[in-house]
This record gives sequence, structure tokens and C-alpha cells, in this order.
Amino acid sequence: MSRPRADYSDFKERVRAASDIVEVVGQYIKLRRVGSNFQGLCPFHHERHPSFNVSPERQNYYCFSCHRGGDVFSFVMEQEGLGFREAVIHLAKRAGVPVEAAFSGGGEKSRHDLFYRINESSAEFYHKQLTRSEPGRRALDYLRQRGIGDESVRNFQLGYAREAWRQLHEHLGGSDFPPEKAAELGLVKRKASGPGYYDTFRNRILFPVRSVAGRVLGFGARVLDDSLPKYINSADSPVYTKKGILYGLDRAWREIRRAKLALLVEGYFDVISLHQAGIPLAVAVCGTAFTAEQARLLKRYTEHVCVITDGDDAGQRAAVRASGILLAEGLRPSVTTMPPGEDPDSLVRQEGREAFERRVREAPGYMGFMRELVRGRGDRPGEKERAVRRILEDLAAMPAGDLHLEALLEELGNTFGVELAVLRRALGQARRAPGRAAAARDRAATVPAEDAEPAESEARDRQEKLLLRILLAAGPGRDLLVELLEPEHFDDPLRERICRTLLALGRPPTPRELGELFPDPAAQAAVNELTFLASPEAVAPDLDWVRAGALRLKLRHLIGRNRDFQGRVQAMELAGDELPAELLDEWRHVGQGIREVREQLERTLSKQKGT
Repeated sequence: MSRPRADYSDFKERVRAASDIVEVVGQYIKLRRVGSNFQGLCPFHHERHPSFNVSPERQNYYCFSCHRGGDVFSFVMEQEGLGFREAVIHLAKRAGVPVEAAFSGGGEKSRHDLFYRINESSAEFYHKQLTRSEPGRRALDYLRQRGIGDESVRNFQLGYAREAWRQLHEHLGGSDFPPEKAAELGLVKRKASGPGYYDTFRNRILFPVRSVAGRVLGFGARVLDDSLPKYINSADSPVYTKKGILYGLDRAWREIRRAKLALLVEGYFDVISLHQAGIPLAVAVCGTAFTAEQARLLKRYTEHVCVITDGDDAGQRAAVRASGILLAEGLRPSVTTMPPGEDPDSLVRQEGREAFERRVREAPGYMGFMRELVRGRGDRPGEKERAVRRILEDLAAMPAGDLHLEALLEELGNTFGVELAVLRRALGQARRAPGRAAAARDRAATVPAEDAEPAESEARDRQEKLLLRILLAAGPGRDLLVELLEPEHFDDPLRERICRTLLALGRPPTPRELGELFPDPAAQAAVNELTFLASPEAVAPDLDWVRAGALRLKLRHLIGRNRDFQGRVQAMELAGDELPAELLDEWRHVGQGIREVREQLERTLSKQKGT
């Protein structure tokens, strides 16, 4: 079983070697040489002045404006909306590398291909049953009564499962698809007694659920009346995970990226009706509650998501939950709820496109929506506090360095009339709550310290980046940092992780190793930015500059720890608790460290001035 994995790894590296990133990117945007790199207008956001850089030497890219970065595979994934494997195959075909070479020996890929072919054959079968069979006429009439036109039936490849027990099973058997594989996909089920299989979906309209690349992963199925269960959905399978898929995204992602907006609705018909009305921005979950995986999927294409739900209590709860997940994943949610008895499917047909789009434009942001909920409940005692606490819990899941966090806190304070200092303290308490710290540390960027002037914080930010940049290159500056730097000196968790990884490697990484050491998008973007900074020699001409930078970083870390100790001691004194001797000893040790580092920094700065 290990042979196919090795074959695929070799294939991937052959594709990488055959795909010059300058040529690939140049097919999408105009590039011009600037020094040793190439520059152009970023394809991921609108800009007038080029900030998108491509390095032929390192075979990577980075935008200094929107901070997207990566290698040739991630560029194609972003630009074409593909998964990693699909991007590799896309580039292989472009470069003329035989795709079969990746999968000699069979294995997981060929097994998945079989699953895809079974699903696609089933989707074609169900579609023909709907559009070309006499039993399907009733289902087609039902769709037309609901306002679904023939073009939408074709575009979404809607289907119909007749009220028969073995029709799909017999079709797949005639196509030489093993029934046990169809059973793994949930299309058929094994009989409880005796041999044989029977169809899972019967007398239902079928909605094929596709990947962004358009491959059929599973199905949703609805009855033609009000019998229960109204909907059933494919179970998770080797090619389908409900919590990581959004219905309609295969048709919507390009328009979502162009409009910088996605509409998150609740049902299949909502998606189809909105697309049919000329609003091709709608996507829906597939029989599950909204998940962080789905939020990250949307983040590939937009930062703004309008959550559209029913106006009842269940819809409001769903909107609050989805908005909190979106906020925690770094997106900007707004919320609009439907009038009583309406959903997006019925409302867009009743009001029309322009009125529905106006609802979306006027939808309040998450905090405004929460304020409306509080007002709708008559400003009962404790409602505002509960709403603020819920929002702070969502903010606590954001990375501590998120650039929008301070603005969100200000918005929260303005919306509910709470002082910013109070919110900051409450946010710190929420971050220390069980389960929040780990989530926050998984995502990070950089924000100014609360008491830092903007110019000062920018200087600190640049200095930290340059120190990490020096760790990427061989030389005496790197050797000195290995002696002086500790990963925890960085307040930002992402930079701490980058530092820890580079120090553990024990030497400067090669360009290829960077992608392997930092595979996740956030770390990859941060490291790509570092590689596009000026050379260490240009930014740090002597070792005293490097030493001073490392000492400043350590000093800020110790001062931060000192503040934490002060807060803990004050809280214990107010509560009348006895101060543990170990706590006081550690606090004194931190204070001694601050004095020693300050003395070292003063000597270093004096030496710099003397030279």
C-alpha cells in the first residue's frame, strides 16, 4: 500500500518542477520584472498599484496588501477554486506530465475515482428519470409549481428517484459498479435478511451535491409532499463529508469572489431560486449545522457572508451560531431574517431580485443584529449582558493579533454602550476560559499593543519580521539569534510557531522545505512575506542591530509577564487570598530579568552609537 503514496509524491514534485510559477501566474495577470522578482496587480483583490510579487528563485508569491501567498499549487487552488489534488492534476495536464504516472499501482486515488464515477452515473440516471420518464412527470410538475424552471433543473442536474426498490441498484449493476461500493456511498443498502441490496432513495427529488470542481460527492433528497422525514441526505462517505461541503458553491464561487459576498441560506430550494432570480451568490449547508470547516471554505472567496435565516427563534439561534463561527474564522458576517412564513425561496419569487438584494444590502452586521434581538425582547434585565458575553466569546476565538479585532471591540462598545477598557478586560478573561486559548493560538497575525502609538507599533512589527527574516538565511546574524531568541518572546502565536520551527530545524531552510514546514495557509502567507523582505545584510548591517532587536523583544516579553503578575497579585489581594511564596519568587525573578536585559540593551545601544 505504500507504493502509490510514493508514486504520487514523485508525481507531485515532477509537476512542481515542470510548472514555473512566473509562467503560470503570467497566464492570469500581467507581470513585469522588478529586480530579481516580478510584480503585478493582485488577482485576489482590487488594487491600482501592484503589490503582488512573484519570486522565480523561490517559486512562490506574496501580496503585501492582502497578504495572500504560497506556491504554484496554492495559486491555482485559489484562482480556480480547486482542491490540492485537483490543482496538481490541472498543472500536470498544462505541463504535459502524464497523470497516470501518479497512480501506478492503484490505491486510494483509483478507489476514489470509482466512487466519483458511481455518484456521477447515479446523478445522470436520476436526472433522466425526472426529465425523460413518465413517472418523473409528477416530480417535474411539482418543481414547476415551486417556480423551478427547466433551465435550473438542467443546471443543477436535479433528479427523481421513483418509488421502486431496486431501480438504481439494477442500473449500477448494469454499469459494472460493485454494489458494495454503492453501499459505501449510501446509494443502496444491504438487505437485513437474505442476500441483495435495495435503493436508499425512493419517491424523492434528488439534489446532487458537488465539490467546487464539480464532481458529485453525494445527494440530498426531498419528498413530494409533507410526509416525514422531509429531507434525507447521503451519509458521510470516502468522498463526502457534510461538514466540509456547501451546496451550490460549485456554481457560485466565481461570482462570490467577484462580488466579495456570499449568501448563506438553509435549503436546496433557497439556493436554486436565488440563482434562478439572478443572485448567484447563495450556498447552503447539507443537512447539518454550519461548521468552521464551511466557514474556512467560504474564506477562500470572500470576507463578507450574509446569513439568511427564518425569523423564528430557531432561525435566530442558527443565525447567532453561524455568525459567531464566521467571526471566529476571520470573516465579516451580516444577518437578515425572513418575514414570518417566508424563506428566501418564496420571498425572492414574491418580491423579486431588486427587493431581495436591498434586504441583503441593508442587513445589519452581527453586533447590530444582536442589538436588534435584545430590543426585540424588550430590553429585559440581563439580555444586553448576555449578548455582549456571547459576542466576546466569539471574539475570544479570533487570533490575538487579528487586525480587525480592535475595530470589532470598538463596534461592540458603541453598539451596546460599554467602555472599551471594560471590553478588553472581559475579552482577556474570555480568552483564559477553558478551550479558548488553544483555538485562539491556531490563528494569529499582529496588532499593536494597547498602549503603543501606531508608528511605534509599526516599527516593532517590522523589527520582529526582520528578526525572523534573519533566521531564514545563513550568517552570523542567524547564529547570534539562535543564542538570544526564545520562541515565547514573540507575543504573536504565529510568529512564535515560526520561530520555534526554524530554531528546531537547526539550519536555514531551503525554499522547498518552507512549504513542508509551514503547510497551513496562515503560516505559509506569513513566511512568504518574510522571504520577500529585503536581505538581512540590507536591513541589519551589523550584529549590534541584531542583538538590540533580540533584547528589545525579550524585554517586551518580560514586561508583559510582569503586568500579568501584577494583575494576579492585585486580584488575590482584593479577594483576601494568601499570596503563594512561589508566585512572589517568580515575580521577583521576572523583575530581575527586566533589569538585566535593560542593562544589556543600554550597553548594546551605546556601542552602536559609538560606532
